[in-house]
Amino acid sequence: MSFRLLTLVLCISPFILFAQPGPKKAIKKLGANPIYIIDSVRVSKQEMMDYDAKQVTLVHVLTDSDAINGYGQEAIDGVVLIESKKFATKRYIRFLRKVSVQYDSIYKATNTDTTFQYIVNDKIQKGDFAGNLALIDDDNFLALTLLTAEELKRDYGINDKLIGILVKARRPDNLFNGKKKF
Repeated sequence: MSFRLLTLVLCISPFILFAQPGPKKAIKKLGANPIYIIDSVRVSKQEMMDYDAKQVTLVHVLTDSDAINGYGQEAIDGVVLIESKKFATKRYIRFLRKVSVQYDSIYKATNTDTTFQYIVNDKIQKGDFAGNLALIDDDNFLALTLLTAEELKRDYGINDKLIGILVKARRPDNLFNGKKKF
């Protein structure tokens, strides 16, 4: 496996979802010619290598039968699925709008989530959290509660956001470093 790919993956490892126990093990299982997909679009190895690691929020590595079942015999060397922050953000917003009429209503009124503070299972989401929220789907979503600015301040010590989005979800089994994120 190329040193550049390993560097890219290790560079973004705080935001990575892997089917394997950790980033290094996942990369070692890839063959010489894996398939690379960025934001649902298949790309060449060179395009993947040129991609800005700072824009990546999720990497999912499929190997063995998982890769072949999803992408056919062509994926015998594995599949590297990469999601950008922008792509993951669109995905979690679309999902939360679908599952919560209240979230949809507030999002429609603001057309942005910059005034929202996301909290997943009582863990305040800070920094590059789009990948964490993008992992929430129909299989692990439990509930969404809106919090007022007063509740954010009182319960979480957050003063700079207008709306709290408290999400309850089961932690994905295959999430690397999942206890810190969920």
